[in-house]
Formats: sequence, structure tokens, C-alpha cells
Amino acid sequence: MLNLTEAQIAAAKNNDAAAVAQVVAETDERVTQLARKYATTGGFTDYALMDDLAQTGRIELWQAIARFEGESVAQFFTFIDRTLNGVMSNERRAQTRHGVSESIAKEFERALTMANGDPYEAERIAADAEHMGKRRMSEEMAYAARLSWQGLDSLDTRATTDDEDDTTIGDRLLSTIGLPDDLIEPRDIETARQRDTRRNVHDALNKMGKKSADILRGTYGIAPAPMAFGTENEDLLADWVGMAKSLVRQNRSKAKTRFRDVYLKGANA
Repeated sequence: MLNLTEAQIAAAKNNDAAAVAQVVAETDERVTQLARKYATTGGFTDYALMDDLAQTGRIELWQAIARFEGESVAQFFTFIDRTLNGVMSNERRAQTRHGVSESIAKEFERALTMANGDPYEAERIAADAEHMGKRRMSEEMAYAARLSWQGLDSLDTRATTDDEDDTTIGDRLLSTIGLPDDLIEPRDIETARQRDTRRNVHDALNKMGKKSADILRGTYGIAPAPMAFGTENEDLLADWVGMAKSLVRQNRSKAKTRFRDVYLKGANA
């Protein structure tokens, strides 16, 4: 419960500077909690999105104080909680929805809830009539909705800023671990091939031990890693993986070898 009095809330509604500051201070922990909630999926938090959501929440909270029509502290807490949930949900959808309608984005989030936060399981559920009924999406729309919700699947992202170089992060990962040339196709790749590569990479990573897989995800910026840490940001990578920096270095080579073996086994199946 907020450490506020009804008198402070009433004063804040009347734009008393000290009272507004007290309200903002007392609600900031809840703002941060909700920002983390809406920026987290599959156990991993997008901290850049979390910061954006928290800032959006603080601005909305400040503007919402004057709209509060109740009197008690409990009513105020309920009002603020509902307000923050609404604005953060909308802001996350606005920041992560690209190329799909708002209704499709909302339906994908419903599937995401059924999938316990796993966006790849949510993609399957969104295209399943048993789960979604008449609101079932086509496989193509469910796929687009997942990419939209994630922002952009990192494996499809260009690996360089050179406009003439279409190499993706997925292609670079495969090339740097020594796959045979007959499994590396030309860079002018069709969408279907890109989708196969992405799914094969994710499947291989999911079959590995979590720590080893996360070292590769974090190194190359593969979802749900928040960024591509590379080898120059090993402190941040170690913190994200939850492993000592020295162990990250020791295990990266082993992780690449393991990934190569798992990927090849799947490719030759």
C-alpha cells in the first residue's frame, strides 16, 4: 500500500508541487515493477524497453493525478495501477508492433498469455483453431505477428551497416562456426530460406544447455538477448548469462562446437 494520506492525494490533485512530488516518489516502485513486467518475456527483460515504459508511466501518472475522482488511498492505488497497466500495454504494443493491425497484435498477446510468455509457442497457438477459435490466424499472419511483437527477429537483422551487404546475423553465426560450404547459400536469399535458417538456429540453440546457448545468443544478439554483446562487452554478457567472465571465455568455443554439431545433425536429418 502507498505511504500516502488522503490529504496529500487531494493536494496533489490541486497541483500542489510538494504533494505531487510525494505521490510520484511513492508510486515510482510500482512504475518500475510494471515496466519490468511489460518488458519481460520468457524470463528475459528488454531493459531499453523497460526504461521507455517506466518513463511513459511516470509522465502518464503525473497527468492522471488530476483525473482521480475518488478519495481513499486504496481507490487511488487502484486507479493508478489501472492507468499504468493501460498506458504501458499500449506503449509496448506501439513500440513492438510493426506491420500488423492493432487487433492482430492484441490477439497475439492473448496467445502469448496462453503460451506463458514463449513467443514461438504463441505463434503456434495463434494459428491453432482449438485455442483461438474463429480468431485463429493463418500461419503467415501468426508468423508476422510474432516478429511484430518482438520488434524484429534479430536473426533477420543485417549484420553490417553496409547497404550493399545483405548478410544477416543468422548468416554470420553460421559462417563463423565453420559450417561446410554446401550448407551456406548465396546472400540473395528468399524469405522462405531465411525463415528456415532462423527456425533451425533457434531449434539448435534450444537443444543445447541453457548456459551454452545463452552465451551464443548474447554474443550474436539472438533473441531474447537484449543486444549483441560480442566479445568486447564480456562483462555485460557474463552478467546477462549469469556466469563469471572467465567462464564465458572458456565456454564460448565449446558452445560453438556444440552448436555446430547440433545444427548439422538437424540439417542432415
